[in-house]
Amino acid sequence: MSEATAGHSSAAAAESAPDDVIAEILLRLPPHPSFLSRASLVCNRWRRLARDPGFLRRLRAFHRTPPVLGFFHNSPDLPRFVPAEGVPGRVAAEAASLRRDGDDGMWWFVDCRHGRALLRSRDWAELLVWDPMTGERRCITVSSQIQEGALDLNAAVFCAASGGGDQDCYSSPFHVVVVFTTGQCHGRVFACVYSSGIDAWGDPISTPVTSPCELYEEPPVLVGEALYWLLDGSRILEFEFGNQCLCLALIDHPVENHAILKRNIRLVRMEDDDVLGLAFVKDFSLHLWAREVADDGASQWIPRRAIELDMILPLEGYRCRAMPIWICGFAEDGDVVFIRTVAGVFLVWLDTLKFKKVSGSLLMKTVYSYASFYVPNGMKNYASVPLL
Repeated sequence: MSEATAGHSSAAAAESAPDDVIAEILLRLPPHPSFLSRASLVCNRWRRLARDPGFLRRLRAFHRTPPVLGFFHNSPDLPRFVPAEGVPGRVAAEAASLRRDGDDGMWWFVDCRHGRALLRSRDWAELLVWDPMTGERRCITVSSQIQEGALDLNAAVFCAASGGGDQDCYSSPFHVVVVFTTGQCHGRVFACVYSSGIDAWGDPISTPVTSPCELYEEPPVLVGEALYWLLDGSRILEFEFGNQCLCLALIDHPVENHAILKRNIRLVRMEDDDVLGLAFVKDFSLHLWAREVADDGASQWIPRRAIELDMILPLEGYRCRAMPIWICGFAEDGDVVFIRTVAGVFLVWLDTLKFKKVSGSLLMKTVYSYASFYVPNGMKNYASVPLL
């Protein structure tokens, strides 16, 4: 049988298969959106199945972890979105259209989570919650309780379906939390939460600090029902939002005892057991530590892993350069890290230690990893149908 005849027979067999069989085939394609996008071009029937909201819910439940599509950054002279593979698509086009009236005309990225990106105006007077795959945007005026006297600020977007899994987060309302210090209250750090469900800010909460603190600009990490920010060289700010209760607390971390750059530290979710972790670079190695909590509530930091980056990345001839290896960011689930070197920015999969160079720029200090499943062009509220 010729290749043409075999191909015709395969296509005919696929066309005659029931819808549920075709859906099962589509479900098992690799999770990157480009695969379903191409499959939806085969015929109108496949397009209809790939756009079905119930199928899209099953797709997210089946694959669980969305693939990393690339990252955003705040370097104004470069494209705002850098794809992890392939050519820039609709996410890059949407990112290029992010302009605002007033000041410098830019929205500045602050956080990315559960398919949404959070951006701010230069003066923190406004926030923008943006879905890059659907193009939906919501502009939020920051509460006057935050704007009056705030010094250091950071923020995060998270879904209202706490504990419900990523597939629930895509269809649920969202919250935005802003954490900040003020000039009037040197001994406290504050948090204030916006809820999209009621389109309103809540009252600020706070926790005392024993010495002056500085909020790092890097995005937080979500572990369970808590968000964590680096507060200064030796502390972590914890914001818990589970059980209808909001709580702020401080956690010490041990990395200040190591000969590393103070700011070349990142918080990370340890994927294997869903605990808070720390990542830092020392002597060309990426070190990963985990915070383990005993039954009595006592916690300790345990070294988990050291990855010799100079053994897996193409750094020959760069070892003696003054520019250090820099951690630019992590994927939401902690399975991918972005590393900047003299040779450029690399994406490294921590489970396989495979890597890919994604940018030649040396200007990116912090990147905001973006992960998402397939969303058909022009479809909004795509996750509103119950999981079948």
